[in-house]
Parts: sequence; C-alpha cells; structure tokens
Amino acid sequence: MSLDVPDTVVYQFADATFGATTVTHFIVGPRGKVGYVRDIEADAVAAFVGTTTVPEIDVGIASADFTYGRYRLGFSAILGYPIGGWKASNELWIGNPPRTLADYAGHVVLDGGPLFASGISGGSFGTQLSQGRIAASGRPIINVINGTSNVARVFLRDPIDPQIVVGQLVNVRGASGATFGGPTASLGAGYAFNVAISALSTSANNPANPNYIELTGTTVGGPYTGGGLVDIVTVVTNKAGVGGTPAGGGTQRVKIEWVGATNP
Repeated sequence: MSLDVPDTVVYQFADATFGATTVTHFIVGPRGKVGYVRDIEADAVAAFVGTTTVPEIDVGIASADFTYGRYRLGFSAILGYPIGGWKASNELWIGNPPRTLADYAGHVVLDGGPLFASGISGGSFGTQLSQGRIAASGRPIINVINGTSNVARVFLRDPIDPQIVVGQLVNVRGASGATFGGPTASLGAGYAFNVAISALSTSANNPANPNYIELTGTTVGGPYTGGGLVDIVTVVTNKAGVGGTPAGGGTQRVKIEWVGATNP
C-alpha cells in the first residue's frame, strides 16, 4: 500500500510598501488536490503602522477575504510589528485544527477555520461551508452555454464541493469552441481568467441542471465543442493598514499544503 505525499509549497511575494497600499496576488493549486494554509510569514523591512487597524495578510476566495487564513501584523489591532521576521505559526495559537489566536480579533487564523461549520469564525464569507480547505483545481468542463442574463454558464462533470461559493474567483482554460466576452475577451477562445462566480447549481439542489457555475460579467459565444478545465483561484491580499499614515512592508510568504492524488 502506498500513499501520496502532500505537496507543500511556499509562495513568496515581495511588496516593500504594501502596508500603505493594498496589493493582491493569485494562486492556482495543483490539479485534483485540496489545499490547507499552514503558515503565513512576513519579513518586515519597514515597521507596520495603522492607528485604526494594522496591516495584514489575508488568504481567501477574493480580494481582502480571509476564508482560508489570516495574519494581522501587530501586537494589537493598533500596534504594529517592528522591523524583523514574523511567523503566524509561532504565535500563541490555540486549537489544532484549526490554529487560531484571538488575543485581539482575527490575529491568527490558519488551516482554513472550523471544520464543517456554517460560516467561519474569524472568516469573512458567511455563506462559506468550511471544510478547512481550498477546493481542488482542474475540474473538467462538459458544456458551455448562455446562462442567466446571458452570462456564461459552465457545466462541470463532477459535483461542486460545498466550499465553492458565489464570489469565488476561477479560471477557465481550453474550452474549445467557446468564447468568453467581457473582462477577459482579449485572451482568445476558450479562456477566462480571474472571473467571479455569480451563481451556481449542484446536483443536490437542481437535478435537472446539475453542477454548473455562471461567470460574472461574461458573455459567451460558441458553440462549445469539447474539453476545458476550471481552476480555483486563491487570492492573497497584502492589506494596507487603516488610520493615520499606514506604513510597512517587506517579503511575505504563504505556506500551503496540497493534499490528494498524484497529479496526472
């Protein structure tokens, strides 16, 4: 008997002044594997300042969302960390899993939040049914048509996991014959990137039209002739502080453990 070894990846972003300006980054995990945010680090080259709230690093389904992980960079909500190295997993967290620290609201959230809860303690998407994980990418497409209000409706071969919700960013690639107008029209046929889900349906709630997502702001041309995959986009937000003259920055690292079958 053999077990697949998880892929643990450290994603690094160098945003020297993000404490004054919010910066976003995007991650797509390996095909067929779910992800857990295991650590968030900041190598501060400038002290973090925010007189209302300190700067923070959020990992979630959209900009400034912290469904999967959060690290607020301060000793309190208004007292930021000085120059140096800071690591969420070294804080005095409680729980395992998830690891959280609420010496002030939302200081540390790792591992995705409470397992199987309706909503996330410390998270910001109330509709999320947390499984403590990032949904797997590489979901096969079986059809693309016009959906509600003529936005693109993308049918998926497999059931939609409960952690995929309205607002989640996705990429579509390789959907032969289909064209996606709107914000990603210039990418060519079969492709749409960083588009939010505006609606979805699963076999559990709509047996006649199971397992589809609709894409905000898109129009679809065609006809679709086959193939294609949908990837789940995880958003890392290096969020500016609030109040006074926000400041701070340096290099940030997000450690994600990807678990599942060996990639094809």
